[in-house]
Amino acid sequence: MMHIQQELKFIKYHHGAYVSACLNIINQEQRHILLRPFNRFSADFLSKIAHHNLPASFYVENNESKQPVPENVKLFNRNQDKIDAVFLFTPEAKELSKHLMDYLEPGPGLIVAPITEHFYQNKPIFLISIPKSGTHLLYRLAELFGYKPGVILSDEPSPGSWYCLEYSNSHTSAKDFFVDTVRRSPFGNRHHPFPRSPAIFIYRNPLDILVSEANYYHKEGKTVFHGYLNNRSFEERLLTLINDPWLLGSIRDRMGHFIPWLEFQNVIPISFEELVGEQGGGSEEEQIKLIWSLQLKLHIPGKPRYFAENIFDKDSPTFHKGQAGSFRKYFTAEAYQKFADLPQDFVAYLGYDFDDQKADNLIPNRSKEFRTRPLRYSQTRFEDTSILVESNYLNHQIAKFKSRYYGIPHYLRLRLERQRSLTLKLLTSHRSLLELKRKIAKQPKVAAWVRKLFWYLYFGSIIYSKRIFNK
Repeated sequence: MMHIQQELKFIKYHHGAYVSACLNIINQEQRHILLRPFNRFSADFLSKIAHHNLPASFYVENNESKQPVPENVKLFNRNQDKIDAVFLFTPEAKELSKHLMDYLEPGPGLIVAPITEHFYQNKPIFLISIPKSGTHLLYRLAELFGYKPGVILSDEPSPGSWYCLEYSNSHTSAKDFFVDTVRRSPFGNRHHPFPRSPAIFIYRNPLDILVSEANYYHKEGKTVFHGYLNNRSFEERLLTLINDPWLLGSIRDRMGHFIPWLEFQNVIPISFEELVGEQGGGSEEEQIKLIWSLQLKLHIPGKPRYFAENIFDKDSPTFHKGQAGSFRKYFTAEAYQKFADLPQDFVAYLGYDFDDQKADNLIPNRSKEFRTRPLRYSQTRFEDTSILVESNYLNHQIAKFKSRYYGIPHYLRLRLERQRSLTLKLLTSHRSLLELKRKIAKQPKVAAWVRKLFWYLYFGSIIYSKRIFNK
């Protein structure tokens, strides 16, 4: 079993914070410390820590030394030296993320790293789930990590908060978001923060999803289509949900709309079977490995064991109901056959093997691939592009520019990126679209010709001053 006492700490990138962290861990008898990389900052840190005369051994990687290595510092030998802690001295976010991914496998108990723009409190996160695949478990994990529930994204997302991609619906399929939403959104939805933010997508064995659907979808108040299923037995519901030609489609159809999420490099796919641990019929080792990988990718401090022990909310009405492999109790020979008659491409794409469903190991075979895949974010922000959000709101155009919404009277026809900062300040604006609309609606009842006169005089003075200057 992997080392379950691992811990990740994030501190400010200054010598005082690193010295304090070092003193603390040495007091806990963690005395073999690897410094990566050995640069000017880490060399200065080492000189400051030397004044304390501590009983510790420091190591550096030979190929990472950018400064002369002092005689009292050892070159790290992976085959011989046991390291208690790693101190990372990389203030650049992308480079730090690469270094953190070096520690996916069991290794040093503690990793200390600087806070960067990739730190979880400096970025929002989006949560995506296939229905009945562990949605509330995913919410619970996000909030254990420390994310606040923003849920509905109406304006700019708040760092350190989790959101659904659309409305309050975490079950947003890739097709809906990239086809329907793009068609309805200004600027082709290119300004949406999703490509520049991390997302977690949870999926599950389709056989277990079917059982969960059959136990849930017929209950009044749980789904709007409960009347379609509530007069059928469990077996009849299960067979209908496997392949329904009239309303719900097949399980392949329903899950297939979510499969493209697996391909996005800013999305972390996780399986229900990895996340549930022993309490949900899975494995503690797989659960710890998954949570640790999420901490490293999202720069989340803490111990993976703590998150694993607290992910099940014992006060939740769904506690202990979600079990990996529950299909074995409910699937009949007829249900197995009807499922087998479907094309199995979606099962294989998720990493499950229908022919091996009776084996003890329920973990999908793509889990390691997804766990070890680094996150990559889009660098395009459109901050300097004026994006038309609404063309006619109370005789105003509303445009977004540099993370702020502006109300532009129709008669001005301005391109915001071409305007002076003073012009932008004179326009009605707000960081929130809703608040901007309220400000426009509450503007003093001044005659329209007065407003026009002000703007004509303002722009006239700019033109006049330019002419005078040019002379």
